[in-house]
Amino acid sequence: MNYIIGIGAMALGIWQLIVSKQYFDNMKKQSAPMIFSLIAVIFSMLFGAFAIVFGVLRIFH
Repeated sequence: MNYIIGIGAMALGIWQLIVSKQYFDNMKKQSAPMIFSLIAVIFSMLFGAFAIVFGVLRIFH
């Protein structure tokens, strides 16, 4: 069960980082204020990093 949760968390984290990078690359085209876009990208990347670390710890611990 730990392997399934760990692999799922790692996949979610990697997907979140990819989506965050795409959003960051297109940020200049967004109509939202820049500060809100930056906050959204930062928290999205933090969530992705947390999910990857959680997945690794769940598998190997």
